[in-house]
Amino acid sequence: MSDWVELRVVIPRSRVERLSQLAFEHGATGVQEAPAPGSPVRFQQPWDTEPPPLPLRCSLRAWFAPGDATAAAQALQEAVGDAEVERIEVQDEDWAESWKQHHHRVVVSERLRVAPPWEAVPGDLIIPPGNAFGTGDHPTTLACLGAIDRLAFSGGRVLDVGCGSGVLALAAAALGMEAVGVDIDPAAVESARENARLNNLRADFSTTALHRLRGPFDLVVANLYAEVLADLAPELIRLTGRHLVLAGVLSDRASLVLDRLSPPLAVVDDAREGEWLSVHLERIPG
Repeated sequence: MSDWVELRVVIPRSRVERLSQLAFEHGATGVQEAPAPGSPVRFQQPWDTEPPPLPLRCSLRAWFAPGDATAAAQALQEAVGDAEVERIEVQDEDWAESWKQHHHRVVVSERLRVAPPWEAVPGDLIIPPGNAFGTGDHPTTLACLGAIDRLAFSGGRVLDVGCGSGVLALAAAALGMEAVGVDIDPAAVESARENARLNNLRADFSTTALHRLRGPFDLVVANLYAEVLADLAPELIRLTGRHLVLAGVLSDRASLVLDRLSPPLAVVDDAREGEWLSVHLERIPG
């Protein structure tokens, strides 16, 4: 026997409030509204001044104890008419453990591997999922890790702009670089410091503003939105001694950033992963 029964139906958004009320009247322990399958969804981006329009149709999900589900399903079916009310048997899960299936070990190369604590082997950079962005498996983070693996050298200096969890700076530190990471979020900085201690690595993490940093750095990495990178372009140019690696840029917004960096920086290579673009630039000699 199932622990819970989920009833799911696709309806016009205008009917969500009434159907939700009906579900609660018949014993629902909770309801959830989500875009209908196949509906185009646009998430609000940092540069949007207004929220995007909501889809006209949505999927309403409601959960019931097994004893309440049959009557609830009948009431909902009568209310929605031709729309099909789908019944799904649900088993309780150990949520404290099941969330771990979304975080896995990432092998960038033989010398650079990033893992959550429960999958780590000796030599891995351990990054527990937490409050700060960056565990190694997001396409933008992975692009930066690949660039660090190619460009890092012992004794060089690296700057991680918007460090989050510190994974990029710590990856460079693990490869012998002197690492500095900055973020405007104090919680992210503290998370990065904890990860440095966990991995027994030295890196300087702080909320220091870019204009207060003294360059140049052999390698600068920044995994941030295009609009933020464009605003930071003058400081990124000043601080980049040779290599600048950018990620987190939507492909259709690349020119917004690159036009502000060139010259004196020039694109050496770029790569696309879905809608995301990563770019490697070098300082033009002279």
